Amino acid sequence: MNGREVTTSIVRSPSNLPLAVIEGGISENEPAVHTEHVLAFPSEHYDYWSDRLGTPRESWDWCWFGENLTVAGISEEDLHVGDVVDIGTARFRVTSPRIPCFKVAWRIGQPDSILPKLLETGRVGFHLEVLRPGTVRMTDVLTVSARETQAITVAELARLLLSQSPDALPRLKDVLALPALGYKARNAVRQRINLIEDKQRLGTGRWRGWRPFTVGAVRREAEGISSFDLRPEDGKPIAPPAPGQFLTVRLDLPGKGDVVRPWTISGFDLERNEYRITVRRMEGGHASQIMHERIVPKSRLFLRPPAGQFTLDRGGFRRIAMISGGIGVTPLLAMLKDYVALGEQAPPLLWLQVVRNSRLHPFALEVQALLSKAPLVQRVIWYTHPEADDVPGLDYDRAGRPTAAQIEEIVRPQYVVRPFGKDVPLPGTETEFYVCGPTGLEAMIRSALLGLAVRPGLVRSETFAAVGRAAPAAVDRARVHFTKSGVWMDWHADDGLTLLDLAEAGGLEPPYACRTGGCQSCAQRLVEGSVDYNPTPANPQEPGSVLLCCARPASTTLRIDL
Repeated sequence: MNGREVTTSIVRSPSNLPLAVIEGGISENEPAVHTEHVLAFPSEHYDYWSDRLGTPRESWDWCWFGENLTVAGISEEDLHVGDVVDIGTARFRVTSPRIPCFKVAWRIGQPDSILPKLLETGRVGFHLEVLRPGTVRMTDVLTVSARETQAITVAELARLLLSQSPDALPRLKDVLALPALGYKARNAVRQRINLIEDKQRLGTGRWRGWRPFTVGAVRREAEGISSFDLRPEDGKPIAPPAPGQFLTVRLDLPGKGDVVRPWTISGFDLERNEYRITVRRMEGGHASQIMHERIVPKSRLFLRPPAGQFTLDRGGFRRIAMISGGIGVTPLLAMLKDYVALGEQAPPLLWLQVVRNSRLHPFALEVQALLSKAPLVQRVIWYTHPEADDVPGLDYDRAGRPTAAQIEEIVRPQYVVRPFGKDVPLPGTETEFYVCGPTGLEAMIRSALLGLAVRPGLVRSETFAAVGRAAPAAVDRARVHFTKSGVWMDWHADDGLTLLDLAEAGGLEPPYACRTGGCQSCAQRLVEGSVDYNPTPANPQEPGSVLLCCARPASTTLRIDL
């Protein structure tokens, strides 16, 4: 057994000296950003990964994988979460597999894409909680003094954290109930549950083509802005939307023909089986005028299922910034509700909103009630033309229009997250931005953020002039062949699925990280056919390559090397 001398949390040097185990870890060994006390790594994994990665074994000294203890004769397959082990005079409890981050990939000279492969093998090391301080020497033997054989093994949990199947949900929820589970692993399990449940939304209550709905309540949200509750005439369940998605609405007017428009879902209630859309009356806007003048309770509308890729990613740890202008608050309101539902695990939030004044401020009370439930939130609301009775600090925070300098002032300062139970400072530019509003505001915000060197993949936006949102698909239906897997799938435009969604629906598990065209992880070889993108990827794709997460068929046949 080898110990580590004091260096950093990932770059350590082996030591033959006895190690003093104290409460919270090993004396003078600084842990990484997580709260787990000790990381142990089986020595047998060095030969395994050296052979697997084609790296000369002699180039890796002991402790190269960042472990506090290098152990022999036991592996992640042998240990369960909650097992108690003794080493020397110290006693520990097994809490979780190591969940490798980019530092591990860097340390072993591999791209970040190696991280899921590490987990898949289960050969990642395991975390230990100190139960009894003591001394550990090189000649000491690790013995298991108490086993939790009904609990999940460390290796099985590592693999479970990669699952995308709804069948894994019961097991994941069982793991979440284990009292010995480490803080970082607990968050990872929660995020995996969120991801799988979000995927399940794609197949629940969905329909194809136009479905008749009846208007329920109609409410005035602000001057010229109204909400409409919509329930299906057939009484069958509606499809749960992802926060930020929209409904395509068809108005059938005798003697006037059909009018088709997309409107964002500002709320939904699965128990009441209804959607809520919110519409601003636009000057010269034919459809919005019809909604305000002719659509009343019991009116009949026709809807296509929820669609759109401008949606909240609930699985990250970075701060979230929601920035809206005017009626652009509607998708962000839906995102805010999902954000608040994360509870204490929610990262910090910036809520930036631009409206004219209180008369034109939709959902002011609803938003404020939600923000009051957010654990860490900074609110800045601009009134471009405040009225005499609008109260600074209550109704709004700043007068006038936001400037690039103000955006920089708000975004740039460092903030703190606790993704693994320990405070981690991050630069303000490491924020996930969601921007929705008029074209001019969106362009100004994007320019200001890029001027701060915010990575383009962290900025997701939708504008009122975003033609891609309402544009019809290039084809109504396509036959997609994932050639390596031998899987054939039928794609329908009405389903609103990306090629990544379709692959997952077919039981495939392509790699991805962002699902918004930023990380490029899901790029695959396009063997035959063509695609359309929405949103547009952050970087142009090479000919013969397709980014699954934001691509849809543009030809009736596609062959993808997956």
